[in-house]
Amino acid sequence: MWEFFQIITKAGMTPNECLSLFAVNMKITPHHGHNIETLLEKGLIEYNEDKEHYTITKEARAIMTQLDNYFKKAKKKTDIQLMGKDFVQNINMYREIFPAKKLPSGKPARQNVKALGSSFRWFFETYDYTWPEIIKATRMYVNEFRDKDYQYMMTSQYFISKQDKHRVKHSTLADYCDLINEGIDTEDKHFKEKVV
Repeated sequence: MWEFFQIITKAGMTPNECLSLFAVNMKITPHHGHNIETLLEKGLIEYNEDKEHYTITKEARAIMTQLDNYFKKAKKKTDIQLMGKDFVQNINMYREIFPAKKLPSGKPARQNVKALGSSFRWFFETYDYTWPEIIKATRMYVNEFRDKDYQYMMTSQYFISKQDKHRVKHSTLADYCDLINEGIDTEDKHFKEKVV
């Protein structure tokens, strides 16, 4: 957004004048008629007496093109660009960390690779973690629930991302990746008491 303001400031326009310029181009009556006079003075529009309407100048068209290009959506990244060339193997490795059974909640612990792939797309668009961090964090999470027979453990897909009632996505995986990066690793501390 800052770049937008830089472009119009460099062109000597206010946001309202910019809106009026686009309105003139679309042949819509601008809400702020007083902007027409300033756009005429700045040489961004001109009055065509033959057709009795305003048109934009070449200078204004160049500014509008620059603004349009600023707001065009970036091309969607491919899975390889986003998750790396070995993303399928990494997703499978991630999936295999979860037990091959139903959780006490009745849901399968492992979801299919395609569902995990779309969740990981969102994860990599949102966070900046590596696959080794993800794998280590996942092992730590699953190991915490192993001794409790996986009671209250999330499924492999919900661990990556889960929407709350307000439709906001959260990631427990990202929280565990932070723990790994902060040097907290509960995986080594898990041990069973020996009964003699």
